[in-house]
Amino acid sequence: MAEITASDYILLPFYLFLIYKIAFYYRNKYYPDGHPYRKYFILGLTAKIGGAIFIGLIYYYYYNGGGDTFNYFLHSQLINSTLISSPDTWFRLITHHANENNYADAHAMADMFWYDDTAAYTTSCLGAIIGVFCFTKYLVINVVIASISFIGMWLMFLTFANQYKTITKYIAIAVLFMPGTIVWGSGLFKDSFCMFAIGCLVYSFYMMFEKGTFKVKLLVLTLISIVLLLLIKAYILIVLFPLLVFKTLLSYKKRLSVNPNPGKKVVFYIVLAIFLFVAYTGLKKAVAYLPKFTTEEILETIVKQKDYLLRVSLDSGGSAYDLGDFDPSVVGISKKIVPAINVTLFRPYLWESHSIIQLFNALESTGVLLLTLYLIFKRNIAKTVKTIYHDPNLIMCIIFTVVFAFLVGVSSYNFGTLSRYKIPCTPFYMLFLMILVFNDNGVNSTEENELNYANPNNNPV
Repeated sequence: MAEITASDYILLPFYLFLIYKIAFYYRNKYYPDGHPYRKYFILGLTAKIGGAIFIGLIYYYYYNGGGDTFNYFLHSQLINSTLISSPDTWFRLITHHANENNYADAHAMADMFWYDDTAAYTTSCLGAIIGVFCFTKYLVINVVIASISFIGMWLMFLTFANQYKTITKYIAIAVLFMPGTIVWGSGLFKDSFCMFAIGCLVYSFYMMFEKGTFKVKLLVLTLISIVLLLLIKAYILIVLFPLLVFKTLLSYKKRLSVNPNPGKKVVFYIVLAIFLFVAYTGLKKAVAYLPKFTTEEILETIVKQKDYLLRVSLDSGGSAYDLGDFDPSVVGISKKIVPAINVTLFRPYLWESHSIIQLFNALESTGVLLLTLYLIFKRNIAKTVKTIYHDPNLIMCIIFTVVFAFLVGVSSYNFGTLSRYKIPCTPFYMLFLMILVFNDNGVNSTEENELNYANPNNNPV
């Protein structure tokens, strides 16, 4: 049932025409001739769309329609199959309130093995909603999702390009043109929606709390991003949200050190105290509501999951990796911090690749490793540390990278799975490298959000 049909290929050009029609209008409105960002917009969108089509065709023709993406699509088809015959059933399925005593609901749910998996089912529902507008055709859904994911990545690009105006090209590479992010964050995957949410959240925080631009649509964008991450991959939000707040406070503190103002300094410390109080209260309540998740149980779960995933991957001939045994304790798991971060950022190595997809991942990892080695051995270490210390963006990027890389590296144990799980930290780590290697000024700009051309309010959101 979940397949690519002739109608996919018939409809795809029409939807591509519509997407590019909108994209060219948007680009010409906000980025006229001569604007430094203009050349990256259509190119970045095309990369995402190409990645979505590519990975869809690979999974269908090379892997015979297997993989998570076609399982999400199957659920999307099952949901939308009820739209005409029973709109009430469709609405209940979309809102995850299906009634098992209702025949139409039960019939649709019979083949839904992911109905009780919130993250997977949310992804399927989003695919179904998009499918309503494109006849629930897989390739068309993929390119629409790629376009949505591109919006988030473009906003993230704007956030950093506006602060590091001399290295726009390298910011674009880090955020828009990393191969892994393009492929795994473009089609009908959880990660595509997460990348949209991450980009929107980074941009909204920057605009509202650092630039002081308070708009309803920015608030809405923030709420949508938070809800998406909570439903699909809450651990991303748990890591990212506090860091965004922390980075905002650091940025504000940095401005106070440049332009001392007693009144603003008092406000800063009041806001900091409120943040710490709210964070402490939230953590305390979370612990109260989730008493079963003690540190020991979490660590034991990680160890059990590691053994299970490694065994399954080896039994099925998958691309497994092993970090070695470790005790379910803080000391035991801490010994795997470096190996876990290493496997996330720099593996598979070229000699560990045994398929086309693995070779693709290995080439990207090798490039990231070489750039990291260049930073370590060719740049002044003392100057690099000083630059990081004085730049809140770099602090946020490296902390998010290290924490996230450790979490996914210690829990995946399969290079195929890891290649998808790690993409949220890829743009952050690449930004960290690109800024340190290529930004000769060593500091971020504090100029206005957009270069002022004919329209002084030239702002996409």
